[in-house]
Amino acid sequence: MPFKPTMCPCRTVGLRLAAGVLAVALCGLLACRLPQGRLAGFLGARQAAPDSAQTAEETSPTAYVKMPLLPGWLHFSKGGALIRQSIEAYGGSKAAAALREGLEIEAVWKTPEADRVAEDPALIQMVVGPPMRIRIHFTKVDQVFAAGDQGPWVMMGGKGDKSPEFVGRAQFTAAMMAFFLSLPFNLKDPGVVIRDVTTRTYAGDTFDIATVIFHGGDYPYPDDVMMLWFKRPTYLLDRCFWVSTAPHSSFGPPPNYVWIFWQNHGRVRDVMVARRWSFVRSEASGALRDKMFDIEINDAIANRAFLPVLFRQPIIEPVVQRVTVGKEKITIPQSKKAKP
Repeated sequence: MPFKPTMCPCRTVGLRLAAGVLAVALCGLLACRLPQGRLAGFLGARQAAPDSAQTAEETSPTAYVKMPLLPGWLHFSKGGALIRQSIEAYGGSKAAAALREGLEIEAVWKTPEADRVAEDPALIQMVVGPPMRIRIHFTKVDQVFAAGDQGPWVMMGGKGDKSPEFVGRAQFTAAMMAFFLSLPFNLKDPGVVIRDVTTRTYAGDTFDIATVIFHGGDYPYPDDVMMLWFKRPTYLLDRCFWVSTAPHSSFGPPPNYVWIFWQNHGRVRDVMVARRWSFVRSEASGALRDKMFDIEINDAIANRAFLPVLFRQPIIEPVVQRVTVGKEKITIPQSKKAKP
């Protein structure tokens, strides 16, 4: 009688379980695919490194925007490997924990004007999210742009301003600074999707370029696209090509194509930061146009334990004062600004 091999029942159950897990993972991947229309305006343009001369194949958008990878936090993806290397370069888990406690930065916005450079010093206080909590106080003009659990808000000269334009500008500025100051740690957030990772050589340096899109999460502009350039062998961020779709940004009507260059990396009080950020307007192709402004970071302190009230808009509360006139008491309402 011929021998018929049989499979152990435990092994059969294990194989079926593995097959089921694989099927669920594949379904999840297909469900995570984002509509191509989200990249309209970016897919129709050739995006190249600034001042570079490259072939059509190298600069074609399809060279960068391909079938989306799994979210970068999955350790076995190429995006996940790049994120881990960059996080280690910025201080690893110890730095991430310090930033979650709170980060305070003294910075100066420098904007070129006709014959001078206008300087706007600012104090930035933030807690790396999610959720996003950030307060930017431009001390020279006494203007506060902030975002917290109440959403974005504005204070001008100690008074609230609810105009859509200023609130929109506050949301944009807060979201921009919170996102870029949180890099690369926030690339592990569920709402940040690493769509593709490529390796390129430009001007003698080698870069890993991660194309980032947004799907839910804390970032308020889901149609934005960012191409983050990590320089080898340090894996520090060198530059970013940003397709900004914010309706009330400091860049003008959307879409806006912007290069950000990070320079002079170093530790400031144990926080690894780029001390100089340069924002340059560009064409959709990546060709540089004109400098918009620089941000210079002078000081940075982590492990700052901020009270939640710091990120909430101060409330104008009525204060009642009672005075006696003859035999009657008259109540005179007054206003008092609550301290933030």
